[in-house]
Amino acid sequence: MSISTPNPDGLYPIVELNFKGVFLRNPFSYNHGINFNFNDHDFSGMTYGECITFLERFMQESIKKLYYCEPGKPLIFGITAIANDEDYGGFIFHAYGTDGKICMYMDHDGQGIEDWFGFKIEEEDGDDSCIDGGENEDEIDSLTDVDVD
Repeated sequence: MSISTPNPDGLYPIVELNFKGVFLRNPFSYNHGINFNFNDHDFSGMTYGECITFLERFMQESIKKLYYCEPGKPLIFGITAIANDEDYGGFIFHAYGTDGKICMYMDHDGQGIEDWFGFKIEEEDGDDSCIDGGENEDEIDSLTDVDVD
């Protein structure tokens, strides 16, 4: 099992973990919780299951549902569920695609927020990526042809 490893160079994105709080419906927010910033851990080196284990050990509490907010979007529009390795891949894509930080939110009671808004909270909204053959794939291909001195 791989584990999150410290990064002395500060090359990893900042992941703000919000836990022991509750989602409020109006205005939509996450309140009365604790937040902790991970700025020295490589979340891309973990699978979804390993991330859950890591976070549960850190919080000393089980996770019923896990969410993240896409950077640059308000929480109500950027909230995205992480329920499997594919969703976790979307989280990693957004985390490493930003220069700032990405926020994760824990739902400890398992009630979820999926029915609050009249639309389904899904993984990603179809952003192009090099993973799914989007337009960024051409950029990746061009990088393979670069000469290194």
